[in-house]
Amino acid sequence: MPDLRYHLISLISVFLALAIGILLGVAVADQGVVTDSLEGQITEVQERFSEQQEAIAVRDRQIERLQERTVVNERLMVGMSEAINAGTLTGLEVAVVSGPYSDGETVSGVLEALDLAGAEVTAVEELPSPTLPGEVTSASETTTPLQGDYLDLAEAVATEPGDASVPPQIVIFVGGGEIPANAPSGTLDALNEAEAEVFDLWNDYGIRVVGAEPTSPGRSEIALFQSAGLPSVDNADTPAGLAAVITLANSDQDGSYGTKDTASDPFPTPE
Repeated sequence: MPDLRYHLISLISVFLALAIGILLGVAVADQGVVTDSLEGQITEVQERFSEQQEAIAVRDRQIERLQERTVVNERLMVGMSEAINAGTLTGLEVAVVSGPYSDGETVSGVLEALDLAGAEVTAVEELPSPTLPGEVTSASETTTPLQGDYLDLAEAVATEPGDASVPPQIVIFVGGGEIPANAPSGTLDALNEAEAEVFDLWNDYGIRVVGAEPTSPGRSEIALFQSAGLPSVDNADTPAGLAAVITLANSDQDGSYGTKDTASDPFPTPE
């Protein structure tokens, strides 16, 4: 019996050793599989990262080339604008009037273009913005104080010779601009009515009026220019737009020009 018990214990020990060996072998094998899987995933992520880095580098090179082309195109447009504008308004008197919320840089660009074109600028005026409700309303349903102020300024522009010794033959009106939230209620309608009367007054004096506004004016006045029968340019903050303004000032062409949906053509016919 003692020998049998000894053999049984030995057999059990052998089987236990085999079982432990098998378990350890499986664990090691599984660990290898897991390690290979992780390494594969890491490799895939690294490859994707490299591809993204290369795509970013390609995009950056494309952006750089586009920026270089844009600079070249802008220089070309400036040169073309200067060539078109140079001296075309020599001997003509021009006034520049801007709306109350118009873009100052666009006004400056128009003045520079007029100087290049050789125009004699007779006046540079800005219509005042209404600040009180009474300026845009009228209890008697006649002319509002705003309309009265605008008409007075418009008549002064049309009749006072300034440094040119004669009244202007042309008025460039720079409009557009976002109406501030604190403006009196009814400002938009009052502005449209007052400016329409201003345009009528200038037309009655036989002055050619050209409407202009920047590409992103906040509030477009092209529809108002069209209803008043004025030729207009909707991208007067660009070299092409400034060239269009000068071309319209020096011709009898009508229509709306520029890049917006309201434009009939990109550019008036050079004369």
